[in-house]
Parts: sequence; C-alpha cells; structure tokens
Amino acid sequence: MHLRYITMSDPRENLSIEETIKLLQISPLAELGIQAHKSAMIVGMPRNEWMNNLLDAVESLTIQPNLALHVNYEWCDYMSNGLIPSEIAGWLSRKNNKSNKSLIKRVQLNIGDNTTTFVPNKIIGLFKCFPDCEFIFPFNQNTKPQIYELKKFSTKFKLLFDASYGIGRSPDHWDTPVYKDIQFGYAGGMSADNVEYNLNKISGILPQEYDTWIDAEGQLRRAGLFDIELARNYLLNALRWKQSNIR
Repeated sequence: MHLRYITMSDPRENLSIEETIKLLQISPLAELGIQAHKSAMIVGMPRNEWMNNLLDAVESLTIQPNLALHVNYEWCDYMSNGLIPSEIAGWLSRKNNKSNKSLIKRVQLNIGDNTTTFVPNKIIGLFKCFPDCEFIFPFNQNTKPQIYELKKFSTKFKLLFDASYGIGRSPDHWDTPVYKDIQFGYAGGMSADNVEYNLNKISGILPQEYDTWIDAEGQLRRAGLFDIELARNYLLNALRWKQSNIR
C-alpha cells in the first residue's frame, strides 16, 4: 500500500498563515482539507479572507503544498447540480506562478451531509471545467446509491470510505475498495495515537501496489478547533509508519 496523501481536515482562520504553511511543508504527502460552506466562507467573512491569504502565500512557492476543498451543505448542493459558487470558482482558478498548476489539487463534495441535490450528468460537467482537479465523494451506506448512478457516467473521481459519516469514530473494520477502477481513501476516527494502528489494518486489506490516502478531522481538534500540534503529531506518526513499511 502506498500513501498518496496524509490529509488534515478543517483548518480555520484561528491559524496563522505562517504556521499553516510550515505544517504543510513537513512532507510532500501532507494535505490540508479546508471545509468550504456558505455559512462560513462567503466574501467578507474571516475564513474567506484567511483562505485568500493562504492562496496568496502559496502562489509563488517553488514546491507547491497540497490543498483540498471539502465542500459542504448549500455549496455542495449547488455543485452537485453543476453550479459553481463564485467564491469556489475563484479559488479553483488560482494557479501557481511558476508551474501554472492549480493551487487547489482536490475537491471533495460531501454529499449525504444534509445535501439534497445530486445530478450525475451535471457533476460530470465540473470534471470538464476543472480538469486539473481531482474530485472526491464520500462512500458509505447513505451515499452508495448516488455513487452507483455517478459511475454510469464516469469513473474520473475518487471515493473516501468514511463509515463514521464524518463524526470521527473509527469503524469496526475497514472495507476493501468496492470498484476496481475507482481509487479509495480512508477516514474515520484517525488520530496521532491510532494512525499507525489503523494504517496497519488498512494495509492488510489492500494490494501492495495500491495507492490510497487517509484523512483525519475530529481527532485533530482541541476545544472545537483544529490544533496544529495534534495535526503535526498525526502527520509525523503516519510518516513514521510509511518509513517503517517501505518495501
């Protein structure tokens, strides 16, 4: 099993841009999953300003860090109907000055999280609008029917296995990928304390050559907010597991 990304989700405007970039620069596998929704990120809100400042800071970096948007609620509904909020359109259009590659490499549409709209043929239009971006959808019992419909139109997307439905609880077991032609990542209760244990479990169900990623969110919070120390320890422990399992 090869780790593509070690994702740390839900950083917010309480973090300085400098410490955020330092966290990302620990490893080329580090990725920030920034939760994007209308109630927190429209123009004029602090998190919108923080997001723009973060993109400004990474725009001219020689080595581009990994940034992902995790889109929720109304904005997820819009994008699941092929519509693109102006804020998100602006962020996805930002390019690195040197490489001309998108600053945001991945977009996760959190369908099933109080969203009601899902139009597969219009979602495919998003893939065409942003060919440099990798699109991800959560996969669990609630979203399985929607993913089945989307697969009829395309396989150019990834799936995140999250049986905890975003509440940060580790599953009783990790499932093998459902579709051979669609890459799966794994989330659910990941923390600095258990990430190596969970990576051992996940690697036990995947082929040796399989590319995947892991995503932590709830266990990276302290007092309800993303905590740099917890995130750094989670990242370092995942990297230690990777180093110990190089074949």
